[in-house]
Amino acid sequence: MRVISIFFAACFILFAPLANANAADVSRQDILRALTAQGLNAQEAQDNQIRVEVAQYRIYIWLAGADGDISYATWLPGVSSDEVSLKVLNDFNNDTKFGRAYADDNGDIYLQMDRNSAGGVSIKNIESDFDVFLSLIHKFMTDLESQRIA
Repeated sequence: MRVISIFFAACFILFAPLANANAADVSRQDILRALTAQGLNAQEAQDNQIRVEVAQYRIYIWLAGADGDISYATWLPGVSSDEVSLKVLNDFNNDTKFGRAYADDNGDIYLQMDRNSAGGVSIKNIESDFDVFLSLIHKFMTDLESQRIA
């Protein structure tokens, strides 16, 4: 009996990574269908890239790397490094687990969030991540507004 248990445990350990790898096979088309089904304006932008327009934000979703890692990014319209203090950027980056705020070479502010999907990812994960990214935009803009008032 013990030999059979060890055999099944070994099989589980050997084949578990293969089961997870199938979840990483979410395609760009799968993501487009899921986001448009939610009523979002999602379109193909470039190779391995999706553009989603929500309110005044243009959000880009990149599928990158051999294991299909996913990045979410947006430039904040009308927000430049001239009006964002280093304290706001640093506080946001220190307080936020999943995203980061940057000033690019032109002084424009953008937010980015990454998902390491080497262990697998589902459409539900991507939908949830997108919602998290929207909340990061809201949090940053709220933090920025607090700076302006202070």
